[in-house]
Amino acid sequence: MKTKAVNALIVGLVLVGTLFLGNLAGIGQGGELMPTLFLCFFAVIIAIQVVPAMMLFGYLFKELFHKAPKSKAEAGARGGNES
Repeated sequence: MKTKAVNALIVGLVLVGTLFLGNLAGIGQGGELMPTLFLCFFAVIIAIQVVPAMMLFGYLFKELFHKAPKSKAEAGARGGNES
């Protein structure tokens, strides 16, 4: 169930990114086919690369702010012989 939700979210982000970049480039206002196809292909490439970048960025913050529990051996080694 969780993988279906994640996959749907990824596909949704790709579609939204493609539509957003397509609107920025003004696709569909000219009558030429090849420039339109090229810009659509370019928008799809950018949108697909954004998803893994956002996932890696999320994992980065998750690991940065994750507190690792200290083991007893590690705590004893640091607070041991103080003379």
